[in-house]
Amino acid sequence: MKRILILFAAVTMAFSVIAQSGEINNYIGFTLHPAAGLNTMLCNPVDGTHHPGVGYNFGLHYAHFFNDSYGFNIGFRYDRVRSATEYNFTELTPGLTHADNPGVTYDLTTQFDNWKERQAVNVLSIPVEFFWRNVVNERWTVLAGLGLAAELPIGGKYVSDGGTFTTTGYFPSIGHTVSDMPSHGFDTYNEDFEGKIEDLKVGLSVLADFGYRLSLRNNWGLYFGVYAGYSLNSMAKETEEPLAIIDPNSEMKYNGTFASNQIPGLHLLRVGLKLGIDLGWLGGKRKAEMLAAEQAAREKAEAERLAREKAEAEARAAQEKLARERAEAERLERERAEAEARAAAERAARAKAEADARAREQALLDSIAALKSNMPAQPVTRVEMQKRLDDINATVYFETSGTTPKFDAKTDAIIRTLCASMMADNNLKAEITGHTDNTGSAAINMKYGKKRAEALKKYMISLGAPAANILIESRGQEDPIVPNDSDENRAKNRRATVVLK
Repeated sequence: MKRILILFAAVTMAFSVIAQSGEINNYIGFTLHPAAGLNTMLCNPVDGTHHPGVGYNFGLHYAHFFNDSYGFNIGFRYDRVRSATEYNFTELTPGLTHADNPGVTYDLTTQFDNWKERQAVNVLSIPVEFFWRNVVNERWTVLAGLGLAAELPIGGKYVSDGGTFTTTGYFPSIGHTVSDMPSHGFDTYNEDFEGKIEDLKVGLSVLADFGYRLSLRNNWGLYFGVYAGYSLNSMAKETEEPLAIIDPNSEMKYNGTFASNQIPGLHLLRVGLKLGIDLGWLGGKRKAEMLAAEQAAREKAEAERLAREKAEAEARAAQEKLARERAEAERLERERAEAEARAAAERAARAKAEADARAREQALLDSIAALKSNMPAQPVTRVEMQKRLDDINATVYFETSGTTPKFDAKTDAIIRTLCASMMADNNLKAEITGHTDNTGSAAINMKYGKKRAEALKKYMISLGAPAANILIESRGQEDPIVPNDSDENRAKNRRATVVLK
């Protein structure tokens, strides 16, 4: 134990020098782990019952953080682990001999009754953990670690502290069982056996820590939290030695649990509370200087961030302004183009209207001239007059299933001439006949023919023609002017004709 403490002191001094000369993210700490949880050995005796125990540990560590959140921790730790076993079974060991009768063999029977044994092992560990930290405020820091540790057993001790075991020997050569012969080792034992636990193997454990650090004065820190560790491999060496045996000199030899065939595997388990105190991230003037430099660096970084954000904001504002100006220019250009397009459309519409008006006027003049040319210079018969009137007629066309007339300028001018003639001479009458193509039934087409004639009559009345002088009829699909064998011919048959009588 003394050598261990000296080693820890030396390591503490070395780590302290490193910490004082290093960065602010380094610190040296001395941590105590009180007996507030399990610090025990886990095993499953072949013929016994295992009971975990409570132990303790303490250690030194050095930590370095790469940044504000992540770092690693390395150090030395001393563990005192304890456990206990209890036995109630009969152990048979055949083929033994005594020094007095080396040629005679016997079978040893050992009966254990409530036999108890306590074990304690010292372990030196080298833990390496990766840590995460979160600074809650100026005083509190959250720390969490996960890592591995090499476990080096450095000796232990076992002590029996209860129960008895009784030994008897059976000699096959004489067929006799010997008991109650203390001089030959056959006796009932209840004394305390104790011995060293040796030859344990090096283990590898997985570790975990979680806790809080409270900053104290002079940059010291107080840590408290929870810890856990478990060795991944078995640290017991396999042996065929029984738990208890009589040697050739008739002396009882008690091997102990961990040096017998009772232990197929041995693992360390540590779970408990962890208290500690550390020397801080850095101390004194060095810390003040580094804190000041760190504060200056933070202020510089903040100023650079603000300047960068201001420049980015100004650049965004300039881009947004440019985008708005470009959008406004595009909107004005679009409105100008739309206005020019509307003006051009209006000019084209006016030009078309004027052309249509001129065409209607010319058609009216031509119709009047034709009407005048058909007027007799002297009285003629009614038959001659009707023959001349038959030449004055108009044909209006319709869409499929439509009853709205489609006029061109010339046809409209002729109809207006007819209406003017009827208004000038009450003896003139107009006969309107409606026609259809052969699409649909004859009865429906007859109705459509009448509706088309009525639509044309309504238009002539709107122009001033006397309604009483307009007669209508429907011929439906009966009088096609061309065969209904194509869309073009059917369009010619969808019509209404008007003639004067």
